[in-house]
Amino acid sequence: MSTTSVAQLLSLPADERGRALLGLTEDQWFDRKSARVTAKALADTEIGFANAEGGTIVVGLGDGRVEGVDSSPVRLNEWQQAPLDYTVPPVPAKTRLVGCVNDHGRGDHLLVIDVETSERVHENRRDEVYLRVGDENRRLAFHQRHELLYDKGQASYEATPVRDAAADELDEALLTRYAEAVVHPDPLRLLQARGLTS
Repeated sequence: MSTTSVAQLLSLPADERGRALLGLTEDQWFDRKSARVTAKALADTEIGFANAEGGTIVVGLGDGRVEGVDSSPVRLNEWQQAPLDYTVPPVPAKTRLVGCVNDHGRGDHLLVIDVETSERVHENRRDEVYLRVGDENRRLAFHQRHELLYDKGQASYEATPVRDAAADELDEALLTRYAEAVVHPDPLRLLQARGLTS
């Protein structure tokens, strides 16, 4: 399924929209959430999408029912503020309400959240990082998080400090040639000045 399929279903008439979205398979770019979802849990899904390829979340669909969101104005406000309140840095997301007919036959709305892919790695307030993989959000382990930082260009493997390394382990001849190439009198001070040693 693609983001085009989601957009096509969102353009259906209001009385068809909710049922059609319930029939859509959740995948790398689409997720459904019940109107009972907490803002914190919603933020984790937004983080997963932003750290991957972006995607669309529709709130107000749960347990095979078109619930709508009109009966939850307080939660609606919390959901719309979730990127600011629960993600670091804030996830790039846009929200909009689209009309639907709920399972009680009344006019209602669904909250559509379009999450953009981000050039940064996002985390929640508990310092957890998520990544959208297929139809689920995966919490990343420490080493996976570092791989994502490298992939996004926020960290460089070459600039990663080597623990327990000592100055006497450096190749003196190579270090001297480096200092001579940039016309610096002290090779070790040069490394410190460039942030390569502490």
